[in-house]
Amino acid sequence: MELHAPAVRVATVEAELARTAGASRIALLVELAWHLRQRDSARALRVVEEAEAALGAASPTRPARAAQLRIALTRCEIAALFCRHEEAEHWLARALADAAADADGPTDACLAERLVAKARGQGARTVEATLRAVQASDSGTDPARVQIARAWLAYERAYGAPAPAREADLAVARRSHVAVDALMSAVDAVRVLRREPVRAVGLFLHASEQAQRVGLVRDAVVATINAGTTLRGLGEHEKAAACFDISESVARQTGWPGLLGTSRTQLGAFLRAQDRLEEAHQLLVEAHLALVPTPPGVNRANACSELALVRLRLERAVEAVEPMAEAIRMLRDAGAADNLALSLIDQSTILAAANQLPEALAAIAEASALIDSHGLAALAVNLHQALAEIHRRHALPAPPGMGEPTAALHHAERALSEGRRYPGWQPSASELTALADDWSSAGDPARAFAHARAAIAAMKQEMALLTRPSPSLAPLRSAGAAPPVDEGGLWHPAFPPSPSNATAQFTPKEMQVLRLLARSYTNKEIAISLEVSDQTVKWHLKQVFGKLEVGSRRQAVSRARALGVLAFDS
Repeated sequence: MELHAPAVRVATVEAELARTAGASRIALLVELAWHLRQRDSARALRVVEEAEAALGAASPTRPARAAQLRIALTRCEIAALFCRHEEAEHWLARALADAAADADGPTDACLAERLVAKARGQGARTVEATLRAVQASDSGTDPARVQIARAWLAYERAYGAPAPAREADLAVARRSHVAVDALMSAVDAVRVLRREPVRAVGLFLHASEQAQRVGLVRDAVVATINAGTTLRGLGEHEKAAACFDISESVARQTGWPGLLGTSRTQLGAFLRAQDRLEEAHQLLVEAHLALVPTPPGVNRANACSELALVRLRLERAVEAVEPMAEAIRMLRDAGAADNLALSLIDQSTILAAANQLPEALAAIAEASALIDSHGLAALAVNLHQALAEIHRRHALPAPPGMGEPTAALHHAERALSEGRRYPGWQPSASELTALADDWSSAGDPARAFAHARAAIAAMKQEMALLTRPSPSLAPLRSAGAAPPVDEGGLWHPAFPPSPSNATAQFTPKEMQVLRLLARSYTNKEIAISLEVSDQTVKWHLKQVFGKLEVGSRRQAVSRARALGVLAFDS
């Protein structure tokens, strides 16, 4: 039984089940529940109950024991997703005791334990269980499980460790196994996030698509949320909103507390950036309520830090100090260096506003050290923005090498120059307005006017979003409705149309083929990734070559990038 099956296999099992009666149904019911466990966990439980009723008091034959093992694993993973921790541990213990009933049972039990440990915020246990899954898969019967287990290990280590040499063989495996590609694309995105944020967005969205193909809904939503957060940092507010819209919709559909809390936290952060502070506060309260069953960790830390930042914007800086301190305590315990650095920067502005200047400067110093030691270059923008704000509030010595009239201007201009190193980055209207005010106070009306004009342009773009409804406050769809999907059954962020109409002539499938061409996939690998035949791939390639008026794969990618059909980071 596949660990993460494509949709075509799920459809095949459902079709077989519809025409099968008697004892033969049990194996099909068990398999269907297994494949639905992370796709549609509520339905999976209903199928499990039917399978258990059919099993009844069956004699302890090997097939019956294998079915009971798979049921225990299914119930374990679903309980973990719903944060029913004791129930998940109960079913995990059952699965570990019966793991030998199936050749792949030991691997799958270890991976189920990984999910349980992750849901409980037990980082060391998560990695240890994943390591045991790798070891168990080496002696199993399914070669794909070996690569998937290794990909999960790389995924768990992505936030805190450099890529080990053993990951090189996964570059080949990801061409044949969609689940491996999904996980390793997310790993790649995390590793380039602070250096090449535009590239990271493409990797996160690709990871989301591939994760959906094999039923990893939670990981697909997390990747989409990460893409939205990165886009928001780049100033791509419309695209970020589209990511958060679809993420919240899918999370609401699942009912999983961790996913709901995470998606609503990011929506709250988005609304805070748009000055919709009351709506942001309401969403963050909902996020806190959703995250109550989850353990302390990055997700709860993010919710705390966002609440603190909303209070800062509401001029309640003193009330913001404690939730930000709580967020930082959780991030230290989690060992999340990049999140910790960003929260320390935010903490510095809160402490400065609360007239706790020595503590604010200590937070800046620690954040700067983390940026240097972990290569988090993109956070230099946030660091200089925070320093500019601190210097506006407090009289401090001038920084070394200052060429501007004031320290606030020195750091604000440094933030602009750092941000412009990243394609697609845009400063906010409030930052540009502050710069205009600073230059005006410094007696340079020409530079003040230039920044004021840029602020007006940015403000017009941001104002266009103020009438955008928040999905959780004014739902775009009814609470039980499924998110819209394309012809392949995948959901995507509804990005606004590009200023260029170059992509209009290509079908969604042709665009998928083009993106995989840009990643140097062969025809066979494209067919596997898209779950189509080799002949279908050849037909799509013929259409793509004709529309681009080229004769080779390399020319197709080059022409597509030149026309704006493909991003240069694709």
